[in-house]
Amino acid sequence: MTRFEGRGMADSSEQYDHLKQLLSFKTHPVAVRYLPSIDEELEWELVEEGFYRPRHPLNVCQLVGIARHQGRKVFSTPEDSACNIGTMAVGFHPFDEAMSSGEIGVWDGVRRDSALCREMFQTLPRIEYGTVRAVAVAPLDKMNLDIDQVVFYGNPLDILKIFQAYLWGNAPRLEISTAGKYGVCIEGMASSYLSRRPSVGFPCRGERVSSIVQDDEMFICIPGGQLEAVIEGLEETKHLLPRPMPFGGVDQPPYFLPDYYLTEAAKKKMYPEGGAH
Repeated sequence: MTRFEGRGMADSSEQYDHLKQLLSFKTHPVAVRYLPSIDEELEWELVEEGFYRPRHPLNVCQLVGIARHQGRKVFSTPEDSACNIGTMAVGFHPFDEAMSSGEIGVWDGVRRDSALCREMFQTLPRIEYGTVRAVAVAPLDKMNLDIDQVVFYGNPLDILKIFQAYLWGNAPRLEISTAGKYGVCIEGMASSYLSRRPSVGFPCRGERVSSIVQDDEMFICIPGGQLEAVIEGLEETKHLLPRPMPFGGVDQPPYFLPDYYLTEAAKKKMYPEGGAH
């Protein structure tokens, strides 16, 4: 496959194996590749690599859901897309008057008035229209294209582990920003694509309805180029959040804390004869 040489499935499979040792997956991590062009020849090349094109319009979050729940490889173009928000997020749909005015938000009743809806829509992350002509997604261990992003779903503990892993070698702190309305397409994929940093978010109504998202799940999207650093960070920080997590009584002194966390008053009460660890 001439246009997709440079990355083998073995690379992704090895990364997946490392992650599986450090995290508890309930569904597949999803690798994403944005394609700046698409033609009939490229479509056939994708098909030869195991990707299929939907027969009917789907949401971007459904593509992710197909990969993470069913373990399938899928690619989509603007002509295959259903939701205007998702298509805008990945660069398939222009930021036109309907979007810039925030009228969709008004119809949904997502803010108190039209001015707030318009302001909210102006802040939504979106890949520049026309720069992406197709999106290919696959379970991480089956992806044989270069990876632009990896999307993980999990409970708050899973997501926190990945977040800590990224921060371990990259930054003292990372801000989280969300409009609290749209999900993985906007707050995950588009946001991370533009910032080149991980983006954490909450699945939206559309994801919950059409992409089998559970009530206790969140997502984090990380740039593909940072995956190896995240794997290293997971290894180096695995002692911070062990699993299973031991529980102590909610009304009992926190004896599990090292002494460098305790106040002097707490040390005297908890260890009256000394010996705090």
